[in-house]
Amino acid sequence: MPRRGDHSKEELKNLILDAAEALVAEHGAAGLSARAIAKQIGYAAGTIYLNFANLDEVILHVNARTLDRMYAAIEPAASGRAGPVTRLKRAARAYVEFARANPSLWRLCFEHRLPPGSDSPDWLDRRIEGLVSLIVEPVREVTQSTGRALETTAQTLFSGVHGICMLTLTNKLDVVGKQGTEQLTDALISNYIRGVTSAHSE
Repeated sequence: MPRRGDHSKEELKNLILDAAEALVAEHGAAGLSARAIAKQIGYAAGTIYLNFANLDEVILHVNARTLDRMYAAIEPAASGRAGPVTRLKRAARAYVEFARANPSLWRLCFEHRLPPGSDSPDWLDRRIEGLVSLIVEPVREVTQSTGRALETTAQTLFSGVHGICMLTLTNKLDVVGKQGTEQLTDALISNYIRGVTSAHSE
């Protein structure tokens, strides 16, 4: 078993997070425990709690890493020279592709619940806000919305795509019809944006 001095505190934290990610990716959230992490890195289970307050804090940092990778995967699709609706559709597809490639880590980001009375840390909330912000500019371009209306449209589109994505990953999409995931996200974006722009023109 490694000695505590074999790794710096920062290295040990990264080892713990790497192991936690691997366990979630392979076994889902149910496979994550301090004992399993410790076994993976070759340290005593108490080492986890010398570096993180509890398992919830480990999960929060794992989720931050996942959200950073999600942002990096979606940002190129949401930017560029294509029209705003095309960019929104590409961003939605990139979101779905990321979730399909990382289903357990993706679900952990949105299904993990902190104990009652605990607040999500600002550094994690900012990452989720960052994901929504990726579609704000194309939404602004195509709808000419500002302020609360712009925020509502972006949040609604994000929530809608997220819901389709969840149905896809839980194999429930067939329950609501026979359309494929990409067809549904494309239709959601096209029809919602059409409705918003029509309302503005009235």
